[in-house]
Amino acid sequence: MGLAIGGRADEAVEALGALVRLQNADGSFCHYYLANGVKEPNRDTNVTSYIAVGLLGVMAYVGGFESEEIFASVVAALDYLVALQRSDGSIPMMCRADGTLYEKSLLAGSCSILNSLEAGRVLAGFYECERPEWKIAELSLAEYLGGARTGVLDKSDWAMDWYYPALCGLSRHEPHRASLASLAESAGRFFSPEFGVRCIASRPWYTAAETAEAAMAFSMARVPEAARQALEATRRFRREDGSYYTGLVDPGNVSYPGGEVSTYTAAAVVIANEIATDATSFSLADHFARRLAAQRTSTATGAQNAK
Repeated sequence: MGLAIGGRADEAVEALGALVRLQNADGSFCHYYLANGVKEPNRDTNVTSYIAVGLLGVMAYVGGFESEEIFASVVAALDYLVALQRSDGSIPMMCRADGTLYEKSLLAGSCSILNSLEAGRVLAGFYECERPEWKIAELSLAEYLGGARTGVLDKSDWAMDWYYPALCGLSRHEPHRASLASLAESAGRFFSPEFGVRCIASRPWYTAAETAEAAMAFSMARVPEAARQALEATRRFRREDGSYYTGLVDPGNVSYPGGEVSTYTAAAVVIANEIATDATSFSLADHFARRLAAQRTSTATGAQNAK
């Protein structure tokens, strides 16, 4: 997505192709990969589903791009995911390599999955693929996230559990309006306009990726000044060569992990610079869907005028 937004169309498409090559035969993705293979073989439900957001994002920014092959991978991934959904709407955080499921779910991970299901629904319409079960799964998961969230692992001290409900678009649903207030009311635990977003509330470690994601969440929750401040705070992580430190410990601006720069961090900042100023979207998938629809309308209008 970052490559596509940054105008690197060929590289963005190749990145999607790399994901297809990594996908397991059952549609899942492993939790963690290294250049030489799989590091953590457990099947991660959030990682598995996110290829849907990736394809929609690339299609939204690479004019005219579409791929039945990559969409087939999305179908396999979301079908795998939906098969794991429990009767209460929750989705386990992982499936072990031996096929047994983790008992717990993750709040941030589940919110991200909700975003992926939304993206999948949009893609299914575009590719004329009937998948009503994805919509059912999306609504069931949204209902679960708005309820007691029984079985969610308590990570309330982690910033991602603070801003992801707004980032995934829960705030657009009437029962979840509280996530708007929660984002603003709890901001002081995690967010400093000067330093950015703490990864964990009790520690002075600020990360650029979470600061960038929080900027988008603020925008989607219609808190524009906080979105602007968070976006501005990402600048202090930037190095002269354009890369970004993963995190800084304050006071002192000490890089941690020492000297580490990361591509996912840079990508998060690129995406946030595009999306955090969008005052109309409610989620990443919603932003990409709106842009794709506008792009297709423009192309059709141009073709009609050419006649």
